[in-house]
This record gives sequence, structure tokens and C-alpha cells, in this order.
Amino acid sequence: MSVIDRLDHLVLTVRDLEATCQFYERVLGMQVVTFDNGRRALHFGQQKINLHLAGREFEPKARHPQPGSADICLIAAVPLEQVIEKITACGVEIEAGPVQRTGATGPIRSVYVRDPDQNLIEVAEYAQAADLLAKEAAVQAISDVLKQREPGIMGAQQAGVFGILLPLVKMDDGKLGVLFEKRASTMRRQANEICFPGGRAEEGDASRWATARRETSEELGVPLEKIHYVGELDRLIGPGHAAIYPFVGYVEGIADMKPNPDEVGEVFVIALERLAAAEPSTYTSALVTEPEEDFPYHLIPGGKRYPWRTGTVEHLFYELDGRVIWGLTARVLAHFLERLQSEGWSRK
Repeated sequence: MSVIDRLDHLVLTVRDLEATCQFYERVLGMQVVTFDNGRRALHFGQQKINLHLAGREFEPKARHPQPGSADICLIAAVPLEQVIEKITACGVEIEAGPVQRTGATGPIRSVYVRDPDQNLIEVAEYAQAADLLAKEAAVQAISDVLKQREPGIMGAQQAGVFGILLPLVKMDDGKLGVLFEKRASTMRRQANEICFPGGRAEEGDASRWATARRETSEELGVPLEKIHYVGELDRLIGPGHAAIYPFVGYVEGIADMKPNPDEVGEVFVIALERLAAAEPSTYTSALVTEPEEDFPYHLIPGGKRYPWRTGTVEHLFYELDGRVIWGLTARVLAHFLERLQSEGWSRK
């Protein structure tokens, strides 16, 4: 009797994450989801395909990953302890586990073995709660509705979803720099302020990366094929509860770019190593709640004496070469630099 019930997920090693996501989403209708520190996956039914970028050697993978290779996760038909006993009895070494992992529909407990070709085989079981859901039809129906979507940010569709790009470019001396825009003086909002390229998502955008890439192309006058995906930063809530999706990209051919004068007043580049060495000034402002005159105080405990929470907002300021980088741009820049330094990146 087989100890395996079904396939839960597999891992594909790919050359281009965005191209793969767009293919499976557009052609096969799969849903692109993000999990575990920014990893990408394609969800369909009760299964998923985890995507592994060739060259990212820190991620779990086959022994010798190359584009087209696949690792698989199988759900056990019997308790995991019985699977372990069978594997051990067959003289096969358990490489890792039991360990907690994330399956296609929830938390799983897994063990890992290698097949004769050194492919990584994960055998797992879902928690008892997941088995209980399968027996409760009404609850399972609700679960099916919820798991078919990627969690977003409440209110983002009304306030707006934006993709922005932190552009890495090669400077004349061969070193990496970060490109900034100074907004045109004719802009209705934030005229003359320093920012990264980006803007509001449009219906035709296949992903938030596609939004950031398209906006960068339009603002800088650089062909899309010259803008390459490097990574994604933490998402944040901007003014008015807008959802901001920041990405890092590498932009080629900036010598030939033709910035849109309606949006961009100036473009300049600062060396990455110089930004990494800079210490921003930090200031705070108070955040308070001021209800409107017709607010229904009679519906809440305490009425007008309700103890509204207060808070503070941190503002970062980078001052370099007579330029001031602050606000959302400074927050994204600081987050990017912190991530580099926390992972041991050296500016030397």
C-alpha cells in the first residue's frame, strides 16, 4: 500500500521569476502568491508551484539545480511517523526533519530525502485542524474561498495601489549608483521633491513589479527590456492608506534615456557606497485622531471622552550635495540599505 496520498507542491528552478509568473498567470490562470521572506509561488486548486531562481543557492533545492529541474512535496496517506519508519527500514537516509514548513493550504510537518538522482523529495502531513476542515463542509467552503486569493491590504483598492522602483545603475567609474528623480515644478503634488520612479497600478499591469517597471520606463524614457528585476522590498502604507510596493531594479542604458519633462525635472545618481555610509537625520511628528463634528460619539464607550490612541511618525532626512531626500523615498532607501547591511553586504 502506498504511504503517499497526493502531490502538495513542487519547486521549479527558473531563469526569470517575472516571466514565469506572467506565463502561468496569463496562460493557465494560476495565482501568484508571496510567502516566507518574499519567495514566490503559483497557486492552483489545492496545490502550488514554488519558484526557485537559478543561482539563489541559499534556498532549499535539488542537489544540482538548473532551469527545468523540480523538487516535489508529497502528502502522506498515513501518519508521518509511519513514513519515517518505512524510509528508515528501506535504508534511505532522512536528510532533514521532521520540521515545520508551509504547504499549499497551510502549515505542514515534513521530512526530506533524496531520490537516486539526488532530487529533493519532501514528505509531509497537515495538522489535524486541516483534516477537521475537510470533514466540515461549510467551513471547508469558506476556506476554499479564502485560499484562492493572495492576502492584500484592506482599503488599498480605494486608496490606490502603487509600484515604485529603486533603480540601480552603473556609474562612469564602473561602480553601482542609485538613480533619483526630482519631480517637475509643474506637478500638482510634491513638485520639485526628490523621489524614485513609480506610480499607480493600471488594469493591464500583470503584477506590481510590472507597474513599477512600466512607470519607470514612462518616466525615464527607457525601454522596458532595459529594466531588470533585482528584488522586492517590504511593502508599506503611504499617505491616504495607499498600498506601496517597492522594488529594486537594475536599469541599463541611462546615457540614452529621455526623461518625460511633464513628470521629471531632473535625474541624478549617487554612488551606492556613499549612500550606505550616510547617516540620515531623524525627526518625529505627532499622530492624533480628530473626529468630524457629526461623529457618533453616542455609539462608543465613553462618548467624547473616548481614549483615542496617539502615536508618532518618524521622518528621515538625507542631505547630500545640497539635495534633501526625505519622506517615503528616504524610508524606502533606508530600508534597502539596512537589508544590504544586515545580510553582510560590503560597500568595499
